[in-house]
Amino acid sequence: MSGFGLAVSIFSLLVATVALWMVWRLREELASIKRERYYLDQKIKALSPLIETTVEPLRIQTALLAQGKPASTHLIRAGRLYHEISAKEAEGFLVGASKNDRMLWLDVRTTAEFSKRHIPGAQLLPVEELETRYQAEIPLTAEHIMVYCAGGDRSRLACDFLSRHDFGNVYHIKDGLQSWAGPTEGNDAGGLIQIASKSKLISQVDATVSTSAPS
Repeated sequence: MSGFGLAVSIFSLLVATVALWMVWRLREELASIKRERYYLDQKIKALSPLIETTVEPLRIQTALLAQGKPASTHLIRAGRLYHEISAKEAEGFLVGASKNDRMLWLDVRTTAEFSKRHIPGAQLLPVEELETRYQAEIPLTAEHIMVYCAGGDRSRLACDFLSRHDFGNVYHIKDGLQSWAGPTEGNDAGGLIQIASKSKLISQVDATVSTSAPS
């Protein structure tokens, strides 16, 4: 083979090598793009429920305004359905309230618990009966609805339910009566009754709230 032929062969080999390297690089880049697209799709799927959770309170607050009902500016800005306050903060509402205030204190525990100890003037409406009784027993004219239970679980469910049913100024006393140091009424101001079926009750009410939530 002449020197020219050898040079051509070497050049052709180099060209083929470069071409193979470029093909390999393109395949690697294509695989990287596919991986990035997959991860992006997964992030978008994960964002959808988060966006819905964020937007839903705003939709509910907007619906209240459309009906001419009061809506809290604080809740709209915070993107929340109801207010969260401590038992200590709730005591301030009780002390500062007057007879003319349209404030409802809602106890969502059982009749037995209520008889033992409750906040003066509170209305009893057990959380498991809320769906069937709220329309008849909770006035829409109430400007502030203060909701409490023993430790905060049942009252949280009640607040979520009421907020989705046209009540705009609902206050959840998040640590419940167990942290309440203000005045109380009842047969026993000492302890609170524990409910054995509490976890079952929460599951039932969660199911009720889920089926009642707007689509």
